[in-house]
Amino acid sequence: MKIKTLKFSLIGLVVIALFLPLGCKKKTETPANTSQNDQTGTTEADAGMSDVNDYINNKIGGGANARVAATAAYNLPCGIIKVDSTTSGAITTYNLHYGGQTPCGYKYKSGQISFALVSGSSFSQQGAVVSITFISYTVTVEATGSVVILNGTIYDKNITGGYLWQVVLDDATVKHQLRGQLEITYANGAVRPVNYYQLRTWSSTGGWPGLSFSVAGDTAIGGYTSVMQTGNSYDNNYAYVTNASTPFLWSNCGTTYAGPYVLEQAEATMYLTVPGISPANIDIQGGYDWNYAVSSSTPALTQDCSSNAYKITLNVGSTTQTSYQLY
Repeated sequence: MKIKTLKFSLIGLVVIALFLPLGCKKKTETPANTSQNDQTGTTEADAGMSDVNDYINNKIGGGANARVAATAAYNLPCGIIKVDSTTSGAITTYNLHYGGQTPCGYKYKSGQISFALVSGSSFSQQGAVVSITFISYTVTVEATGSVVILNGTIYDKNITGGYLWQVVLDDATVKHQLRGQLEITYANGAVRPVNYYQLRTWSSTGGWPGLSFSVAGDTAIGGYTSVMQTGNSYDNNYAYVTNASTPFLWSNCGTTYAGPYVLEQAEATMYLTVPGISPANIDIQGGYDWNYAVSSSTPALTQDCSSNAYKITLNVGSTTQTSYQLY
C-alpha cells in the first residue's frame, strides 16, 4: 500500500469544496501536477453541483435580483454555453450544456448536467427533491493531460425549505440531504464508483459576516454512524467507507461576501478494505493553526479563523504515522 497516496485520497474524499451560489468570488486556480487521485473526481462533482445550485437559486429562484449588490442580468456559470429544457408530464428537465472551448481558470468543461424537480411543487419547498444527472460531464486540464469524466445521478432533498440566497438576507438556515452514485472515469481508463450520504447546511447569524457552511455524514453503515461517502479508491480499487465524526464546518472570516471562508472544524476517518492488512485507515482532523515558516513550531488545535492545517494520522497494520498538511 502506498501511504502517501492513501493520504491524498482521503483529503480528496472529505474536503468538500465550499460552494455558495450567492455571488461569491472564486479564487484563481493554478494547474496541479499530472497525477490523479480520488480528489480529482469528487472536486469536479462538487463544482458541477455548485453550477446547478447557482442556476436554481439565482436564475429560477430570483437570487440574482434579490442579492445586495447584484447585477441586473444573471450570468451563467463558467463553461455553460446553452441551457434548454424538456417537459414530460409534470416534470421539467433543465439541461446545462458545456462547450469545452472556454477556459474556466485552467480547466475546460464539456458534456452535460441535467436537473429536474422530481418531488414537490417548487425548488424552495420543504421536502422538494432535485435530481442532478451528470452525462459525460468532462473536465480537462490541457497543461497536464488530466481528464476526468462523470456519469450518474445525485438526489438533493431540501430538508428545511428555502433558497440559499435567503440564508444571507434573512439570517436563515437551509439544509440539503444528498444521496446517489456517480461513476468517475479517470485519464488512465479506471472507473470508480462514489456514493454520497451527506447533509449540507448553510446558515447565517448575521448577513455575510455570519455565514457558515457545513457537511456532515448522514447515514449508518455497519458499525459507522456518520458515513458521508463510500466507494472504491483510485489506487488499487480498495473499497472504503468514510465516516465523519465531526462535521466539516467553514465560516466566513471576513466582513463581506468575498470571505475568506476558513475550515474551522472537521474530523473524518477513511476505512479501507485491504487484503492482508488490518487496520488500514487514515484520520484527518481540521482546525489546526500551524506556523509552518518556523520549522520547530508545533501545530495547535484552535478551530477558529486562524486554522490553516490538517492533522493526518495513518494506521496501516502495525505502523502509525502522524503528519500535518496545510489546507
